[in-house]
This record gives sequence, structure tokens and C-alpha cells, in this order.
Amino acid sequence: MLKVFIIASVLLLLAILIMGIKIFFTKSGKFPKTRIGDNKAMKKKGIYCPKTLDAIERKDCQTCNDYQAKQKVAASSVDA
Repeated sequence: MLKVFIIASVLLLLAILIMGIKIFFTKSGKFPKTRIGDNKAMKKKGIYCPKTLDAIERKDCQTCNDYQAKQKVAASSVDA
């Protein structure tokens, strides 16, 4: 039982180290941005975080107009 626990612990440690090599061992290692609002690919697709969507719905701004235009284009491409 103890042998299995030690082997599992070593494998888990190796997996964590392998996944974090760049982050742990480079000077500029940073965790990737996972928030929707900070992700450039999501912004290109017109996907915003709920906080931004709430702000868009509450006031008229350029972001709101861009968002609404993208939603109309997306809706028309789905219907076609």
C-alpha cells in the first residue's frame, strides 16, 4: 500500500513539473491569461466577460455598438 502511494506521489510530482517547466524555470515565465476579458482570441470572436456585457447593456458606448454589430452578423450567418 505504501509503495503504491509513493509511486503515485512521484508520478504526480513529475506531471506537475513537466506542465510547469516554462513557468518555473524561465525568468519571464508567467501563467497564461485565462480570463475572458484578457484573452485576445475571445475578443476577436466578440466574446466578452459577463461584467463587460452588463456594462454594455447598461450604457451606449463604442464597445456596445461593436458588440451589437458582431451579434447581428453572427445571427445572420446562422440563419443563412
